[in-house]
Amino acid sequence: MLYHQPSNSRGNYTFDKRIHTDVAFKPHFHKNLELIRVLAGRVRLSVNEQTRVLELGQYALVLPNEVHALLSDGPSRCWVGVFSGDFVRTFESRIRGKEGSDFVFTCQPAVEHFVREYLLEGEGDLYLTKACLYAVCSEYSRQITLQPQTGKSGLFMRAVTDYIAGNYRSKVGLSDLAEALGYNYHYLSKCFHKNFGMSFTEFLNSYRLDAALTLLTETDREITEIALESGFQSIRSFNEYFKSRTGTTPARYRAAGVRQGKL
Repeated sequence: MLYHQPSNSRGNYTFDKRIHTDVAFKPHFHKNLELIRVLAGRVRLSVNEQTRVLELGQYALVLPNEVHALLSDGPSRCWVGVFSGDFVRTFESRIRGKEGSDFVFTCQPAVEHFVREYLLEGEGDLYLTKACLYAVCSEYSRQITLQPQTGKSGLFMRAVTDYIAGNYRSKVGLSDLAEALGYNYHYLSKCFHKNFGMSFTEFLNSYRLDAALTLLTETDREITEIALESGFQSIRSFNEYFKSRTGTTPARYRAAGVRQGKL
């Protein structure tokens, strides 16, 4: 089953970086860019059905809405940073509607030293982070050729996620999406299942839930207000869906976040 990650599909300078040991990510996609750097061992990366084995010191850049999976090839450690396009607006504009001839590249020693100090290991401020990401994107551009997207699947998925990102707070259905994209309702339903591995309603509620989780952990707003702001039509439907997906209630989820220092 294909997974969408709404938490990795937001702008406003969203940047999540982590080190993974023996990574195992199933096929998924998101709107933000994803940078991967192998620290030890080897990892197998698949992007849009093309698979490469990343060695120590190699980088990979996954572009917005590209379906990708990451699997350790034996014991390994890798750094993964997912960042919104507003960190690199010029590069983001350049890659819109494009795909790379490859996704694996290396950095020159001077760039590697700079990126390691202020991105991979250090905690740079906003300007240093942007500088590092632009430096990496420069190396990507120097080694990899951009070409128009050839797969209709990627264009379709981007159009769908863009629509949901702009309308998930409203009461929308598959018929609204069909009208917005100019598709026949029944044909769109088949396309949706084929590309996303789930129904439109499942995808939409998953997106809404992720928005609610963010508001629960990053604000002190009332739970009822969060439910409605995230697009759920009632607090009851929100609570039922929330528990079915997380195994707990919104209040307990928030309390656990407070105890762990997330708020």
